[in-house]
Amino acid sequence: MLKLGLSLVAMTVAASVQAKTLVYCSEGSPEGFNPQLFTSGTTYDASSVPIYNRLVEFKTGTTEVIPGLAEKWEISEDGKTYTFHLRPGVKWQDNKDFKPTRDLNADDVVFSFDRQKKRPEPVP
Repeated sequence: MLKLGLSLVAMTVAASVQAKTLVYCSEGSPEGFNPQLFTSGTTYDASSVPIYNRLVEFKTGTTEVIPGLAEKWEISEDGKTYTFHLRPGVKWQDNKDFKPTRDLNADDVVFSFDRQKKRPEPVP
């Protein structure tokens, strides 16, 4: 019995190491995986939540805003200016084509907001 259990564990581990495909099950088909271009709930659930980090998050099941990339923030008295303090040490994800040389900074956040406001198509 122990031998059978160990065999099953070994097969499970071997199968998970070999897996190279991400399978995502959704209630519908996302229009794309760029949340700057598509805003439907299906697209948001398929791309924005599992792939992209946000300045702030919602605590699950509530409307309470909690830290994300920003560890804290202030809102001006008139409610028009938000100042976010980024979490130190946030790294960009790397891959075979991109090796980050620095941490995330405010310029990256500004770029992301400007990209949403100014460009209808993805930036290469």
